[in-house]
Amino acid sequence: MKKAWAAKKGFTIIELLVSIAVIAILAGITIVSYSSIQQRARDTERSGDIIQLKVAIEKYRAEKSMYPQACAAVDTGCPVSNLAPYLAPYLDTIPHDPRNAVDSADDYTYIRGTVAQDSYAIRIAYEAKTKCKDGTNINAAWWVVNPGDYPTC
Repeated sequence: MKKAWAAKKGFTIIELLVSIAVIAILAGITIVSYSSIQQRARDTERSGDIIQLKVAIEKYRAEKSMYPQACAAVDTGCPVSNLAPYLAPYLDTIPHDPRNAVDSADDYTYIRGTVAQDSYAIRIAYEAKTKCKDGTNINAAWWVVNPGDYPTC
């Protein structure tokens, strides 16, 4: 003779709902973590890109005694893609933001200052870190809309 509980087969609806809820919670945590990991990975790539750009810009300056005049005017920003003809001997390709296939206004931006052509900066729009600007003799007013926008890296 079979026992009553052994005759039942399958799961109750409550057991199924609890299992589905646990799986959904674990999937949600994984997706959020994965997105954060991707952002940090792109930020790391951005940091590497900026180092490459800075080295190439400094090599240009060592040869020409000034920073590239890639923008329409001094103290105005332009996409770093404008640096391509100036940095061609030092970089095979100008890096662009890993989030976008083509340059956009939010990607890396280059600016050269008026201080005896002895200043430049690159604006970096990080995702997981604070957006900032990096370069030499950076003018505090470059790319500042609100106080605290784009601090120096």
